[in-house]
Amino acid sequence: MKREQTAGAGGDMNSRQADGGQPSQSIEQPSSRMTRSEELQEAASGLLLPLRVTAPHTRPFRARVESAGDGLVRAGLIQATSHTVRRGPRVMSSTDPDLFKVTLHRHGSALAGQDGRQHRVATGEMLVLDTSRAYELILPDQCEVVVLGLPRGLLGPHAQALTRRSGTSIPTGTGVRALCAAVLSDAGDHLDALTSPRTARSMSDALTGLLISSLADIPTERVELPGLSLLERIMQYALANIRDPELTGAAVARAHHISLRRLQHLFQGEERTFRAWLLHERLRRIRHDLSDPGLRSLSASAIAESWGIQDTAHLARRLRREFGCTVTDLRQTTGNDSNNL
Repeated sequence: MKREQTAGAGGDMNSRQADGGQPSQSIEQPSSRMTRSEELQEAASGLLLPLRVTAPHTRPFRARVESAGDGLVRAGLIQATSHTVRRGPRVMSSTDPDLFKVTLHRHGSALAGQDGRQHRVATGEMLVLDTSRAYELILPDQCEVVVLGLPRGLLGPHAQALTRRSGTSIPTGTGVRALCAAVLSDAGDHLDALTSPRTARSMSDALTGLLISSLADIPTERVELPGLSLLERIMQYALANIRDPELTGAAVARAHHISLRRLQHLFQGEERTFRAWLLHERLRRIRHDLSDPGLRSLSASAIAESWGIQDTAHLARRLRREFGCTVTDLRQTTGNDSNNL
């Protein structure tokens, strides 16, 4: 399910249609102008679990929330002016879902408080919060935050690694943490993909594997999550490394200690072969970026290369075959400015 609620003083914000080949079967929520913190509180609580949101009365308040996911995995993109989020005994209940809240602070800093400790979260950093314990998150300026809810049951024995880091900022400048931030940011830009339960699970598995790898110093291909089949682990690995131009069927097979023929056999029950599935996932992200007004300074070739496609000679033909549109069509697409609240 995907929904977007928007708000802003001095201008309308329209709901954006799901960016998939097939229309979402969710119930679209009408656009609403969030000019009160109570409205953000209702939207944010509906995204994951009950929260209390307050905002300074000395300045105008504006917010926009976009969310998607199935019953197990939910993600959202929150843009808002200064506010504070609290989760404490007054809103906590034994019936609340048991999950970790993972945030990527794409714009604006934050101050996180949990268990009597406070940590500053800088722009570009991630934060993990164990929602079974009270916390406070102060966002003093305009912010843009990607939020993901990870059920504790998906983590198995690795849940303790996230519990130990709860409430502390996670730098994302290098290595696996940088890759983790890129995947989470990608999820915020492609919430429409989470309308598919399989894709939602694969995306959450990819993020979970990267988080565990970065916090517990375990190679991503060796992170095993409970209940995952080999096919799901392969999809998790591929989505986590989708920007790597050397990500091929042979490379994925080697990483999982199977033959290329075995990899191809695993995808026989899917809509696409592994190669076609990987190309589709890359093209879907390229299509999104080509439609983004903020990326118009980048050439189509540069965008394609950033998603792992080195041979861009046939990009236009691939986009037309996959989605029925050309690069020119996408570049002429207008959209909402993500920084315009």
